[in-house]
Order: sequence, then C-alpha cells, then structure tokens
Amino acid sequence: MLSPIILPPLEESMQEATLVRWHVQEGCRVEPGVPLADFAIGGKTLLLSARESGEVVVLRIEEGCTVPVGTLLAVLDRAPAAHDEPSPSVPGKSVKVRRIIARKMQESWRTVPHFFVTVAVDMTDVIGLRKSLGVTINDFILAAVVRSLREHPWVNSLWLDGEAVEQKTISLAMAVATEGGLYYPVLADCGRLGLRELSRRAAEMAAKAHEGRLERREMAGGTFTVSNMGMLGVESFSAIITPPQAAVLAVGTIRGEVVVDDDGEPGIAPMLRLTLSADHRILDGADAAEFLGTLKSYLEAPITLEARGDCEF
Repeated sequence: MLSPIILPPLEESMQEATLVRWHVQEGCRVEPGVPLADFAIGGKTLLLSARESGEVVVLRIEEGCTVPVGTLLAVLDRAPAAHDEPSPSVPGKSVKVRRIIARKMQESWRTVPHFFVTVAVDMTDVIGLRKSLGVTINDFILAAVVRSLREHPWVNSLWLDGEAVEQKTISLAMAVATEGGLYYPVLADCGRLGLRELSRRAAEMAAKAHEGRLERREMAGGTFTVSNMGMLGVESFSAIITPPQAAVLAVGTIRGEVVVDDDGEPGIAPMLRLTLSADHRILDGADAAEFLGTLKSYLEAPITLEARGDCEF
C-alpha cells in the first residue's frame, strides 16, 4: 500500500522549511525512526524521521527547496520487503520479478475502480512521416501522450492519502517486456521534450531494460504509463493501472480497415486502437473521452508533434 510522507510541523508555529539534504534515496527501504531528511528552520536544522516501514518509491522535493507544512515530500510503499532470490543463470523471466508484478497488479485490480474507454485512430500520416524523421510509431504515441497530458493535466494525477493530487511534471512510464520480465522505465520530467528527444530517451531506456542495466531510480516516479503490444500483433487490450497513477494507455497493432470518407466513399486505412484504463476515483467518462479525443487529433495530424514551439529537440 502506498503512503505519502508529508512535511509536518517540526516545531511550534512552523509554517515552512528548507530541505537541506535527503538521508534516503529512491528504492531504499526504511524502518520507523530511520532519518529521512534534514530541514533548516530559522537558522537551525531539524531532522525528519520515518514513522513507518516501507520502500521509498519517489522523492518529490529537491534539496534546497523551501516548502510549506503539508507538502508531499515522498511516497512510501508499505508492502513487505521481497526476499532476494537467485534473478536465474539461464534466459527466462525471474520468479522474483513475476511475484513483484503479480502482487502489484493484484493490489491494483482489487483496490482501484477501473473503467475503460477505446478510440480508433487513423495512422496514415504517422506512417508517412516516421521514416523521413527516423523515429518509430511508438515515439509518435509518446509525444502525443505528452502533449495531451499538458492539455488535460488532471489525467496526470496521483491518488495519494485518499485524494487526487495533480502533478506539476510529466514522467512517462513505458512497459518494456524483456527475457527477465516486464519493466517500467520512466522518462522523467519529459513534459517539455519534443519528438526526437523523446525518441532518443525512450530508445536508451528500452536498451537498458533489455540489457538488465536499469537502476531502481529509473523505474520510480512515473505519473502515467504507456503499454504497447502492437509489435506482438495484439489488436487491442485493457491494461491494469499502476498505483498511484490515474490511468494507463494500452496500444494495439495497426491494421488495415475499411473506412468511409466524408463523401461516403469506402477505402482502406491503417487503424490503431487505443484503450485508456482510468481510475474512477480521479477521472470520469468525460475526462477520459476528452483526453483520448486530444490524443487522436495529434496522431491524425502528427506534423504538429514536430513543431518546435516550447519543446526541445
């Protein structure tokens, strides 16, 4: 179970404090009483200690930042620590990875009220552009998701301590299936990145996952997940949300389908089905439909994803 670590009043009448340094890092396990961070208040330094056991999933505040009492500092996973097992010398998914994934997904399915919305997208223009730009179809999808989350920031929320908290930065987790299991490397703080830079970072993370070089911190802090099974020939599917995220996008394969144009004439178009699994505590049907509508519009006019604007290339 995920638990927020909130900045408490460390002394009477305290209203804010400056984070001097963290004593922990993402992925490490803490017990009650373990030092978490030092805070500067009125010329003195006070220590914040852990109140419960768990694994530090993400650190939300950087050292040097001054924040008010009540600020979300970090997120703790209070699930029992998994016992280390020998991650086998022969190719194949490790038992440990399977067990961790099973526990996380079972908890999500049991505690998160899922609902699902699907749209069909005409990928004609994406297919025409991808070779000339030297990027993949998945790169276009990632770029379109980033733009859509910027326009619908409530979809980029986390369910923390019984309420939805909109996140200021976008960090995309992308499912990567490897011989050792399923991993979710995170493209951290990617809200201002353009198509080519997203492509470069996604390829780098996928390579590290396949080579077994991902660090724990590189799989923490995701605010939205994209799971693409199109390369496996899957037409469409529904993915399970990774708590505490609000949603996950499931991407199917592109296949030729008969469509009717504005003049009523039939033709064949490469169609892609996208299914959004959403947490009904955070999003309703209209939120999901509007987000998918924006995502569809970007993919059907992908030249907009290459525009410079305020994005980096």
